[in-house]
Amino acid sequence: MMAHGMLQPDEAEKPWKNGLVTFAAFLVFGSAPLLSFIILIPFTNNDSVKFVGACILSALALALLGAAKAKIAGQNYAFSVAVTLFNGAIAAAAAYALGWALKNIAGLEN
Repeated sequence: MMAHGMLQPDEAEKPWKNGLVTFAAFLVFGSAPLLSFIILIPFTNNDSVKFVGACILSALALALLGAAKAKIAGQNYAFSVAVTLFNGAIAAAAAYALGWALKNIAGLEN
């Protein structure tokens, strides 16, 4: 059944539930890098150590997300984790490069 070129959702599907789960996953897994900075505040003032902690916790969160995706979709765990880590690494590298470029364009110093 098409209405105005769009497929009608199945009655069994609940878009609000899918949206809520996606939002919750975004909050939980997206807070990993920030959590590492917060956790390491009492232990060190070194930003490099905090950055490495953020990278490690982000990789762990991505691995858990890949494993959860594999379980839900019935995929191979190792492949799903590897693909998720790869996608996360590419996204992180792109964000870092863009930030670096914008900082240099704006002429900001440390």
